[in-house]
Formats: sequence, structure tokens, C-alpha cells
Amino acid sequence: MNGELAIYVHIPFCARKCSYCDFNAYAGADDLVAPFVASVLEEIGRAPEGGRPLRSVFFGGGTPTFLSACDLTLILNAIRRKFAVDSDIEITCEANPTSSDVEKFLALRESGFNRISIGVQSFHPRLLSIAERDHSPAEAIGAVEAARSAGFSNVSIDLIFGLPTQTRQEWEETLERAVSLQTEHLSLYALTIEPGTRFERLHRGRKLTLPDEETELWMYEHAIRRLTQAGFEHYEVSNFAKPGFSSRHNRVYWLNEEYLGFGPGAVSYLRGRRWTNEKHPLRYIRKVQAREDLCTDSEVLDACAALGETLMVGLRLREGVSLSRLQDRFQMDALEVYRDQIEKLMRQGLLEREGDRLRLTYRGLLLANTALMEFV
Repeated sequence: MNGELAIYVHIPFCARKCSYCDFNAYAGADDLVAPFVASVLEEIGRAPEGGRPLRSVFFGGGTPTFLSACDLTLILNAIRRKFAVDSDIEITCEANPTSSDVEKFLALRESGFNRISIGVQSFHPRLLSIAERDHSPAEAIGAVEAARSAGFSNVSIDLIFGLPTQTRQEWEETLERAVSLQTEHLSLYALTIEPGTRFERLHRGRKLTLPDEETELWMYEHAIRRLTQAGFEHYEVSNFAKPGFSSRHNRVYWLNEEYLGFGPGAVSYLRGRRWTNEKHPLRYIRKVQAREDLCTDSEVLDACAALGETLMVGLRLREGVSLSRLQDRFQMDALEVYRDQIEKLMRQGLLEREGDRLRLTYRGLLLANTALMEFV
């Protein structure tokens, strides 16, 4: 692969750590912001593949808007100097309602960002408190309105279903509020209890009341029905978009194509090798300053394993995967190499083939995590 490249920049700072979050994010590390920005600029300047054209740029976290618009612009400008950035590529910044306003969004829009992804999670104060989110429903709505006022015509919001004690009615109300905001994109994630989180500790101590599986499944199916009715395309297991507004950056991951990651814990995938940066911000900063290798682990998959991984992530897309494209890329027949897994999933009614495409059935969509693990 030597076509367009995607860039991910990890901003590891947050005002507070949410109960469910296992991302590489740190609260109370304000004194590291300035040396972090300097280190990311240095890392970008030393990056391989300089001059290569970009498909997308994505600032994630953590909370990217924890940084000032000036710092975010400095980083984006460093990327522009290093790589070939066309005027029409997708450039996304994740945002938190409490660190976003019209002024900041205006500065981001003027510097070249053209997509905003706002972490909302719920429009119910009770559930926001349980998840330890630091914003109110009104602030979440205000962040969407601020992005609009600043000229963003591509806005996404994230929501979580299956939160502790969440009811069906609360999920219905959250979806209705989301639809009323008329954003171009919605990401809906089922809560997972991740190791090391506050939710995991509470769950282990039997102090966390979660919706049962039937209720969680109802929430997902209700979202599919309601958002489809509202004009959204359900283009990936967890993602919905108005026509023409699917995430170009995330599509790179689902197609298992190449990307470079900058910042603590950022992952890169280039020429068949995947590697992860040093995760802790202070150690990351010290390694950059000492010009040490930032990689803490890496892997190179053989062609068969890479084919399986590409099947696993590609089948998350509702369009499925193209068998001929897989053949061209890996010089292997996926139907032959993974014959047993594919036949098993077809017998179970989780997978179907139509011409050149292999994709999840509706039932497979509901059981996607289980089905796709067959290719690990």
C-alpha cells in the first residue's frame, strides 16, 4: 500500500476521567501540556513518509479541546508542512462540551478543521452524573450550536447506551434529542466494562446495575429503526450518517489501510507493521527530547493473519468486504483461507454472500462482536 495516508494525533489530557473510560487519558496533568505540544511537533517533524498525500487527519483523546485553539493549530500546521494536505480532506477534532465555545470553534474552523465530533454520551443529567461526565445536557446542546455558529457543516456526536440503570425511555429521549439537533453523524456505542475503570471496580463489587441483555438489544434495534427513519444511513455497526457524511478517517481503520499516529499511545500501521508509541505523557516527552525510539511494542502480521484482520474489521461496514479486492491485496482467496469460519457463520445465519461481497446479515449485525472474533 502506498496511496493516501491517514494521520491520527492523540491528545492525552482530560479535565476528569469518566467512569467507563479506559482510553490513554490523564486528568491533573496541566503542567505537561506545553512540553507535550513541543514534543508532538518534534515527532511530526521526524516522521517517515514525508510528502505523502493525506486522506484524513483526526485529533482524538483524551480531550483535544483541552488544548487551546492556538496549540491545536500549531500541530495541524506542522502536519501541513510535513505531508501533502489537499484543501478538501477531512480534518476532525474531537471536542468536549465544557472545553468548547464559539470562539474556539471559530479559530479551529479558520485553521482548517472541517469536522467536529462532540462527546455527549447522554442527554440525561442523572446518567451523565453516573458516568462522571463534566457537562450538562444544556452544555452539550450548546456545543453543537456553537459548532454550527462557527461554520462547521459536518458535526458528529457520540452517545452510549446500556449505561447503569438506563431505561428504555431515557434512551428514546436521548435519541430524539440527538435527531432534533440535525447533526450529520452519530456514533452509538454499547457500554463495555473495561478493566481498570471505575465501572469495572463497581461491577466487580456488585455495585453496578446494568440493563439486561434484552433491554440493551432493544436499545440498539430501536436506534437503528429511529435513525434510519430520520434519514441516517447505518453504514457501520456503531455509526450512522446522513448521505455523504460517513467518517472518512474511520473508514481507513475499517478497511485496514495505512495510518500514522502521533502522541502518547498513538498507533501506526505502515508497510505491514503496526506499532504503539510510549503511552505515558511524561515518558513520551522525555523520549522525544532524548531522541529515543518511541515504540513500545510492534508486530508484523503474516499475509494470512493480515487477511483475517482485514475481514474482521471490514465486515463491520454494512456494505461488507469485496472478495476481489481482498484477492488483489493479499493474493489469497478469502473464501478458501477462511472457509471453515465463513461456512460456520453462514450456517448460523450471521454472514451472507451476494456476488463479490461478503457481509453480515441483520442477525449478524446484532451479534457482530461474537461473529467477527472468528477471524482473530
